[in-house]
Amino acid sequence: MPAAYGFTAYGGPEVQRFLDLPMHVPGPGELLVEVRAAGVNPVDWKVRSGMHRAFLHLDLPAVLGREVAGVVVQLGPGVDSFTVGDPVFGTTDRGCGGYAHFALLTASRTALKPAVVESGRPWGKVALGLRGDH
Repeated sequence: MPAAYGFTAYGGPEVQRFLDLPMHVPGPGELLVEVRAAGVNPVDWKVRSGMHRAFLHLDLPAVLGREVAGVVVQLGPGVDSFTVGDPVFGTTDRGCGGYAHFALLTASRTALKPAVVESGRPWGKVALGLRGDH
């Protein structure tokens, strides 16, 4: 089972822990990525605390993290713009799930990693550009 870091109930830091979860299977328009780097954002504690429950419906336990960089390991139906083995970065399918060995990304919000960017380097500005938050 892939390891992840998330929360088991809404609340403070005391509800966070390492989790063993089943492997994801990408659905239509999704990619399964082996995570090499994950973004850490202030919104993560807001999600964990339940502040976003009105518009971000999660099944608990839930995995923290929204942006990831990694390597494509499986493609969902209808994804033809990536291939297995591609280095990519993007945002998770449901707005969380990035703090894990494997994460689901939405193909339309994922891009190939630029050749000039080394793995593990900060990509904050690039991730913001994908999300349109700037």
